[in-house]
Amino acid sequence: MLQLIFLAILINGSAGYNFHLMDTSAYNRYPPGRSYYLLVVDGGTVYYSGISTESKNWLCRMLGYQSYYTQNTYSYSWQQNFPIRYTNLECAGSVVPQCRYQETANYYSSALYIYCNARSQYGDTSNFYLADRSGAHTQQDYGLLMYNGGTVSGKKFDQATADLICYIMGYKDAMSWMVGRKYFTDQKNLRIRITDLNCMTKDRAFPLCTYGTDAANSTHDEDVWLWCDKPNTNNLVCPPGHRKYSSNRCFECSAGTYSPDPTSSSSCSSCPTHSTSLAGSTFCSCNEGTYMNSAGNRCLTCPEKSTSKKGSTFCSCAAGTYLYTSGEEISCVQCPGGKVSKEGSTAPADCVDCPSGTAPINNGQACSCDEGYGWEWSNDGEEEIGYCKPCLANFYKSKINGTCAACPKLATSPPLSGECQCPSGMSWDGESCMNCQGTNNTAGGVCDCLAGSFWNEETSSCNNCPRNHFSGNFSTKCTKCPINTISVFQSAECSACSKGSSWQNYTCTQCEEEEEVGNGVVCIACPDGFPPLNNDTCSCDKGYGWEWSTNKEGSCKACPANFYKDKDQGTCVRCPHEATSLPLSQDCQCPSGLSWDGRGCVDCGSSNSTAGVCDCLPGTFKSEESGQCEPCPKNHFSGKFATVCMMCPVFTVSVPQSAECTSCPKGYSWENYTCTECPENHVGNGATCSVCPEGTSPSKDKTICQKSAVDSLSVGSLVLCVLIIIVVVGIIFVTWRERQARKVLEDIQLTYQAESSTLSGGGKVKGRRCMCPSCPCSEVPKPALPERGKAVEQDDVYANFS
Repeated sequence: MLQLIFLAILINGSAGYNFHLMDTSAYNRYPPGRSYYLLVVDGGTVYYSGISTESKNWLCRMLGYQSYYTQNTYSYSWQQNFPIRYTNLECAGSVVPQCRYQETANYYSSALYIYCNARSQYGDTSNFYLADRSGAHTQQDYGLLMYNGGTVSGKKFDQATADLICYIMGYKDAMSWMVGRKYFTDQKNLRIRITDLNCMTKDRAFPLCTYGTDAANSTHDEDVWLWCDKPNTNNLVCPPGHRKYSSNRCFECSAGTYSPDPTSSSSCSSCPTHSTSLAGSTFCSCNEGTYMNSAGNRCLTCPEKSTSKKGSTFCSCAAGTYLYTSGEEISCVQCPGGKVSKEGSTAPADCVDCPSGTAPINNGQACSCDEGYGWEWSNDGEEEIGYCKPCLANFYKSKINGTCAACPKLATSPPLSGECQCPSGMSWDGESCMNCQGTNNTAGGVCDCLAGSFWNEETSSCNNCPRNHFSGNFSTKCTKCPINTISVFQSAECSACSKGSSWQNYTCTQCEEEEEVGNGVVCIACPDGFPPLNNDTCSCDKGYGWEWSTNKEGSCKACPANFYKDKDQGTCVRCPHEATSLPLSQDCQCPSGLSWDGRGCVDCGSSNSTAGVCDCLPGTFKSEESGQCEPCPKNHFSGKFATVCMMCPVFTVSVPQSAECTSCPKGYSWENYTCTECPENHVGNGATCSVCPEGTSPSKDKTICQKSAVDSLSVGSLVLCVLIIIVVVGIIFVTWRERQARKVLEDIQLTYQAESSTLSGGGKVKGRRCMCPSCPCSEVPKPALPERGKAVEQDDVYANFS
C-alpha cells in the first residue's frame, strides 16, 4: 500500500525515539503504522529537495513502513503552523540509519510529502528479525534479536536503540529488552554479527546510529532479547498482488488470480478467460494466440494468419499480410499481387515490390533466391527492403518461406544447405527431424531398424551391428565403441571392462598377478605394504583412500575435509548432507541429534533407530567387527551412540569405558598418557614437573614451592643461637676443668695418705716439683715405701702438707 505522509518529526514522547504521524486534513496525532498522517519534527517540517532515495527509504522504515515509493510537495494554509526547520537531510547506512542534517528557519511551503509502501506482515522486512526458542524466525513480537542469521551484542544497547529497531522491523516501540539472556541451545554456536549497537536520539531530530562487526571482544553473554509492541493491525492494507489473510498477515494471490491495487479484501480477483497469472500477480497475462483488448479487461483470440506471444496486447500478422483494425475487431489482409511484407506489418503501405531479379514466393512472404540462399528482410530505414543471404553452417533454406532457418536441436548442416542432418534415430522430412516412433511416420526404411542394427542403403534392409560397435533405434550406421569400452554382436550400447581387469585393443583381460588391481582399463601392482582390498582397490593407511588419478595410475590420497574413508570400498566418500569431517577422517560428524552409523547419519531418538549404534552408551562404541557395543580402551572416551572411541587429548587420561578424560592430579606430571608423581624437590601442575628454586622447597601436596624454615630466621636469631652455643661450650669446659682439679686434689690426698702411712723415724722426702704453685714447697720426711708403694717411690709429686 502507498502511504501519503507530510514529513516532519515530533520528539516529545516518553521514549528517546518517538516519531508520530499527523492527519493531512487536521492536527490530530496518531500512533505510527496507520495511513495518511503528517510527520512533524520539533513543531516543524523538512525541506523536500535534495533528499536521496536511500534517506527516504530510511525515513519510511523508521516509521514502520516497508520502503519508500515516491515524493511530492504541497502548501496547505495550515502548514504555516509547521515551518521548515530542517534541510539537507541525509540518512545512510546498510544496517542502521546514520542521519545528518542542518537546522534552518524557513517558510512553510516546499515541505516534503512522502509516499511509503506498507508492509505485508510484521517482522519480515529487514535484516533484523526475532528468533523463537528453536532459533527459527518468529512472527511473535518478542524473541532473541537476530541480524542476518547471527546475534546482536548489546554492550551499548539502550531504550532509544530498542525503539528504533522495533520500528525498523515494523512494530511499535519496544516494550522491554534485556542483555545476556540464554534463549535457546544453539545460541552459543551462532556468529555475533553486530556489536556495540547504539542509536543516539537525545537532542537530535533524527537518530545517528553506530555499531561494529568485530566480535573479538564480545560474547553471547551480551546477546539482546527484545520485546516489541505490536502495531494496530485492524486496518492493515495489503500491497498489490496480495490479499488479507488475518488481522496481521497478507498472503500472495494464488496463481490464476490477481490484485491490482492495495486492498483490505480477503480474496483476489480471478483472471479473465484466455489468461493466466503467477502467484503474487497484480495483473493477468493473455495466453499465446490471444491479446488484451483496449479496455484491459478481456483477452481476445487473434485472427487467422496471426500469432501473439503470452502476455501480448496485440497480434502479429504473418509475412505477406498486414493488420487491419475496425473498432475492437482486427484481421490480417493479404498484400496485393506481386507484393511482399514482413511479419507484423500493420498497414497497406508495408506491402512492397521485390528487388530486381527476384519475385514474390509463398503468398508474398519472401522474395525468391538461388539455392542455398534465403531471403533476409533489411532493418527499418534502409533503402533496400531485403536481400538474398547465404545460409550458414547449421542452417538450411526453408521451402515454406524461402528464408534461412536454423537446424533443429542436435541436427547439423554444412553452409549453403537445403536440409539438415538429423541425429541417430530420426529422419529429415524437409523442415524437421522425424522421429520414427511417432504415429504420423510412414512405415519401412530406417524406421524398421531397432537398436543394435542399422539401415543398409545397398541392401535396403536392416543389418546387425558387428562386435565392438553399437547403434540406437532407427539408425543409418553403426558407431564404433569408444576407447576403453567393448560390445558384443548386435549391441545397442558399449560397456567398460569389469573391475579387476584391463582393456587392450577392444579385449578385456583379467588381472593375473596376486598383488594387482584393475579398474577395467589397466592392471597395476599395489604399493609395498598395501595389499589389495578388493579387485580394483588397494588398501591404504587410516584417513587415506584409493583413487585412480588417471586411467593408468592409482595411489593412496588423503581424504579431504567433509569426506570419510569407506571401510568396504577403501575410497574417500563425501559426507552426507549437513555432516562434516576433518581431513584424514574415518567417520563423519553428524548434526546435533543424529549419530554416525558408518555410512550415514541416523536419528537415535526415533522409533526406527533401536539397534546398532543407537544401543551404545557413553564410554562404548559400535564395533564394525563384532557388531556389538564394546568398551573404550584406556585413555580413550566416547559419547552415546558412537562408532569410534576418541583418544584423550594431550595432558589427559582415562580408565577403560570412560565417557570423558581427566587431567593428572596436581603434584604429578603427564607423559605418554601416564601420570607420574613428581620427584623430591619438584612440584607439578598435572602436566609437567619443575624443580623448586634454591632456598625453597615443595609444599606437602607438591603443588607450589615455598621458602625453607631456616631462611625464615632473622640475623638476630642466628646470633642468639651462636651465643647460646658458646655459653653451652663454656659451661662444659668450666665443668671439665673443675672436675680435673678435683681429681688432682683427690690424687694428692691419696698420695699424702700413702706417704703418711709409711713414714718412720721422722724421715723426709725431698721434693722436686710443686703441684700447688700457691703453696710453699719444703722438704718433708720421706717415709719408707711399703711393698705396694713403688708407685710413690717413683712419683715426682711432692707437696707441703703442713
